[in-house]
Formats: sequence, structure tokens, C-alpha cells
Amino acid sequence: MKKILFILIIFFSAFIVKALPMPVNITSNSAVLINMDNDQIVYEKEPDKEQILASLTKIMTAYTALQHIENLNERVTITEKDLSRLEGFTCAGLEVGDVVTYLDLLYAMMLPSGADASQTLAFHIAGSNEEFVKLMNQEALNVGMYHSNFADSYGGDDNNISTARELAILLREALINPTFYKVFTTKRYTLSNGLQVVNYTDPTAEFYGFDTSIILGSKSGYTPEAGLMLVSTAKINGVNYALVVCKSELNKPLTNHVIDSFKVYNYVSNHHYETRDLLKKGMLLKKIPVLDSTISEYPVEVLEDVSVFLSDEDYDKVTYDYHLVENLSTNNKAGDNLGYVDMVVDGEVIASYNAYLKEDIFEVKKESKLFLVILVFLAFFVLVLLSTNLIASKKN
Repeated sequence: MKKILFILIIFFSAFIVKALPMPVNITSNSAVLINMDNDQIVYEKEPDKEQILASLTKIMTAYTALQHIENLNERVTITEKDLSRLEGFTCAGLEVGDVVTYLDLLYAMMLPSGADASQTLAFHIAGSNEEFVKLMNQEALNVGMYHSNFADSYGGDDNNISTARELAILLREALINPTFYKVFTTKRYTLSNGLQVVNYTDPTAEFYGFDTSIILGSKSGYTPEAGLMLVSTAKINGVNYALVVCKSELNKPLTNHVIDSFKVYNYVSNHHYETRDLLKKGMLLKKIPVLDSTISEYPVEVLEDVSVFLSDEDYDKVTYDYHLVENLSTNNKAGDNLGYVDMVVDGEVIASYNAYLKEDIFEVKKESKLFLVILVFLAFFVLVLLSTNLIASKKN
């Protein structure tokens, strides 16, 4: 039973899909574009490089808060403690004595990136920043962010770190929550105390003439150390995307993160993408000779479809590199790796399929060998006899 389970696990992970490099030049030193409909990373640039998060920390703050808030409409009174030690950080404009809801605080934190709202959430949910940070780091582990760390609720500490890949993981999980999705995709909101808050990604994009309808939702971040950062979602030609750009170069109006994001989205908009089957289940990869066995060759077949989300141009460039064993013997058992096939675009491996032996290779029994020898001898004897008779008949 254990052997069967092991083989099933091998087959389940028989192929790996990899992303292509970013198809456009962007100033950010790390980026990931993900197809949210199938969770495949389409393009990447240094996706595992460690990044200071700045205000992107607030995505985890929102996610964590939503795991612990029982009533989003519960009212909270803003205190001096809630607003303390935030000098120099972007705030939404909350004042001592304001009465707002937890939902208001989420909007005030996410749209204008209000550190005042972040800290208020931390204090009223967990009692202190320190206790709330413990919750944030636990939620990070829960969603699979194993190379991330959170040190405060609003992104002021440079020890808030993660990677573009893990930010994409967090965003995917957070967007499952309908409240997070609603907040993340809202561009303007009025709190119950009358305070209006705005997400400034659209006005920035409009300044450069970009089509603002492309981006559905976004969260920006910036410190001189972290650089310019933007996490966003878009729907293009019916496909849902998420894009993370980290540490875009600092320009004078501090807009390169938005420019980088629209460069990627505009490229995708101008090309046709769809899921392509690069290998189909049942396809024959190779017939491998088998030594000293009951079979002379073993047909290596594809055991599951290998599908990759590609543009027309990239699909036309796909080539296949085969790295399969030259022969098999009776030493080979079910589950043995037979090699792999790489699918390549412009020298970049976009998918790898590992082939495995489905069943043991059985040795030819000694009795069978003797029978085969006798059979060959008899066949040779009959052939000689027939030839002799044929020659004799021609002479007559």
C-alpha cells in the first residue's frame, strides 16, 4: 500500500510549470504576473528577491484583521494611543474622538494607505502592535509565506519583508474573502464619520494617459528604502490577473510603480493568451529498449496533460528537449524515474515533465529462454530443410 501511495504522489507531481521572464522592460527589480483563474505565474522577474514591504504590509494587516473581526459594523472610538508615534507616515485623517466601524478602518487603511487606521485596527483587535504582529506572522505561515516577516501593522519598520512571489500568494488568499475583495477594488469611499478616502492609482494612471479601466484594484507602497511598489488586479480579455511590482526606480513624481504595472498590462492586452496543451495524456514520448525481459521495449506515455498559459507568439516558439533513459532492464521497478522532457521558449524552460515507470520489468525465466533457443533452432532447421528441397526440385 505504501508503494502504491508513493507512486501516486510521484504521478501527481509529474510536471512543473515555470514562468517566462517579463516581456517588457520595467524599472522594478522584482515582479510577478499571475493568472488568477488557474494560479499559474505567467511572467516573472527575480520573484524570490527579498523586499522591504513598506505599506504593502497593510495587505497582511487587512487579511489578519478579517480573520479576527466578528462584526464589521462594530463601532470603534479613536483614541490618542491609536494615533501615537505615526509622525512622518501617511495617515487617512482620523482624529481623536472619531467614531467609526471596523469596515471604515479597512477602507481608511487600504485606499489612502492610512497608518492611523492600521494601528487602530491592531490596538482594538489584539490590544497592542506586538500582539497583532504575532497574529500577522501566524497568518503568513498559514497561507504559505515561509520567507516573510512582519514587524508592525502599517509598514514603518524595515523588518517587514517578503518577496513578489509570496505577496502574490497572500493577495490570492485575501481576495477569496468578499469583504477584502470589495475594499481592494473600491476607488473612493466615505467613512461613517464623513471622512472621504481615495485610492490614487487611477489619478496617477490618468496623468500618463493610461486606460484606468484595466486595473480593478490596487495597493501601493513607498519608502526611500523600499522603493515604489504596487500590487494590483486586472481583468483582460476575460482573464483575471494579479501583478506585483517591487522596488520600482524612484522618479521625481514617484510614479514608476504605476508606469511599470501598465507596461505589463498593456502588453498582455495587445496579445492573445490562452491555456495550451503542450503534452496530452496518452501521447507516446518514446519506446525504450528493454534488456533480457519478457518485453523488448517499453512505451513511455504521458500520464497527464501538461497545460501552460501562453500567448500566440510564445506558443509558436515552443520546442521539446527529451532527456529519457536509453534502455531499461529487469533492475527497473515501478516508480523509477525514466528522465524528463523540457518544453522551451527562447531558451527558457517553461515546463518540465518527468516520466516514471508504471510497472516492474520482469526477467525472462530460464525455462522460457531454453524454449526460445529450441524454437529458434527448429525455425532454422525448417528453413534449411525447405531450402534444400527447393534446390532439389529445381534440379529435377
